[in-house]
Amino acid sequence: MSQPLRVLIVEDFPDDVELLLFELQEGGFFPIHYERVDSAEAMRTALEAPQGWDIIICDHCMRNFNSLDALALMKEKGLDIPFIIVSGTISEALAVSAMKAGAQDYVYKGNLTRLIPAVSREVKEAKVRQEHRKTQERLKYLNSYDHLTGLPNRNFFLNSLRECIDNNQKHSGELFAVLFLNVDRFQMIKYSLGQALSEQFLIATAQRLQEWLKSPHLLARMRGDEFIILLLDIKDARQALDLADEIHQAFSKPFNLDGRVVYSTSSIGIVLGNIDYQNPEDFLRAADIAKHHAQKKTTSRSVLYDASMQRRVSERLQLETDLQQAIQNQELYLHYQPIVSLETGEITAFEALLRWHHPTRGLISPAEFIPLAEETGLIIPLGQWALSQACQRLRLWQEEFPHLSALSMSVNLSGVQLSNPDLIKQIDELLESVGLCGDSLKLEITESFLMENMIENPLAANQILKQLKERQIKLCIDDFGTGYSSLSYLHHLPIDILKIDRSFLNSKTEKGKNSEIVKSIVNLAKDLGLALVAEGIETEKQLTMLKQLQCDYGQGYLFAKPLDVHTLYQLFDQQAKSLN
Repeated sequence: MSQPLRVLIVEDFPDDVELLLFELQEGGFFPIHYERVDSAEAMRTALEAPQGWDIIICDHCMRNFNSLDALALMKEKGLDIPFIIVSGTISEALAVSAMKAGAQDYVYKGNLTRLIPAVSREVKEAKVRQEHRKTQERLKYLNSYDHLTGLPNRNFFLNSLRECIDNNQKHSGELFAVLFLNVDRFQMIKYSLGQALSEQFLIATAQRLQEWLKSPHLLARMRGDEFIILLLDIKDARQALDLADEIHQAFSKPFNLDGRVVYSTSSIGIVLGNIDYQNPEDFLRAADIAKHHAQKKTTSRSVLYDASMQRRVSERLQLETDLQQAIQNQELYLHYQPIVSLETGEITAFEALLRWHHPTRGLISPAEFIPLAEETGLIIPLGQWALSQACQRLRLWQEEFPHLSALSMSVNLSGVQLSNPDLIKQIDELLESVGLCGDSLKLEITESFLMENMIENPLAANQILKQLKERQIKLCIDDFGTGYSSLSYLHHLPIDILKIDRSFLNSKTEKGKNSEIVKSIVNLAKDLGLALVAEGIETEKQLTMLKQLQCDYGQGYLFAKPLDVHTLYQLFDQQAKSLN
């Protein structure tokens, strides 16, 4: 079967053209398109033909044209087309010059036996070169563009930002800004809709951002659900913030994905170009840090970067390192705050509270290091250590002071710990090793985490709570009143105790709105048959009110602050002596 061939013949004698076509056909080629030219103008026009050419066969010396001029024209056009000289007058020296200029081969008109092998070889090699170029172009594209959205990628963005920084140094006064955008709740969208629709969502997001963003600004996809924007020639920070507000407005409209309607929001970090950075990566990092601050906000989720943010990130990283070392070196310790019966005034339980005295920073608030431990996963070993220490301490007190045999211990259980598949096994082993009954242990779980898990995975959450109840362990909802619990969940959860959040016991509690809230919580607990503990009792008025409402237990500075072990031993000794 003949091989189709598009051949451009540069020749001023028609008879020689007929001879070349005959040779090609005899050699297994079928010239589906050919054209004869013999001047620079004609060749220039032919090279611009839309169909392109598979090979050029050129005489060396014509009346008004030659092969070197033809090669120069082809080079001028930037074309890579096999070029074979067929001539009866070319010398070896001229042939070598022509090949240096770009010709692949030369054949004498008087002996065309080498023509077909030369054409076959060069057409094949041209195809190899073409495939190689396509591969290189594809690699170049993938190195600079995102394959899913077609947007420029991180590499392209960084190169553009580097040029912007260089230009800004040469032409001071031209302000730019980098915006780091995160699509909120994308993981939930992905898990809900699946891979295909979540990718459609990202494509739709990119298209919506492109519609909003006008030249000369640059939009790129960073990774996953993150996009980056380079705003050029802006006036000030206010303009950057206003443009970010426009993005939030664009996200306020729903996305329609094959009939599925999806709503989303965005968090945006902004860094201005007048900050003292030279490296594009530094700008990205700063915008990313500001974006993380934006994610913590509930409204106006755009944050402008300032240098203190970087300092706080560095301090947080150092604190994480210090916390890891503190856990390894057992530098953390427990304090115990009494929980008192409001009816009798007796201590019925203690809440174990983690404390950390940093070697250089001093006492660090649990509100600072507990969230860090939860975020890094350090809460698993830290929480297990605290639970173990609290149980061992309680058992030791029960043995040393018989009048404390009914005493129980409350320990906070973080959401990360509650999700730990080894939690039940670890608690079983702990209680057995220290010889502590399950009914001496109370586990406190925050209301917000409990409600989140009951919504997302109610069967798994309820199963864990039931397993704890089977061991006679009492379960307590901590910070109650702050997490908007559903009453239907409270009816079905195996809960024993509610703890009123301390925020409801402030200076205005006695006569204000909070008084009614506390009253409602007390009534709710009674209706559900739950015990009630009030946190943060600091005044006699608060205590009187809670007694009148028949609240069961309380804790707070009015009774005692969290105490160290030495102070508690003194307290227990005094109690023991008074009993004797």
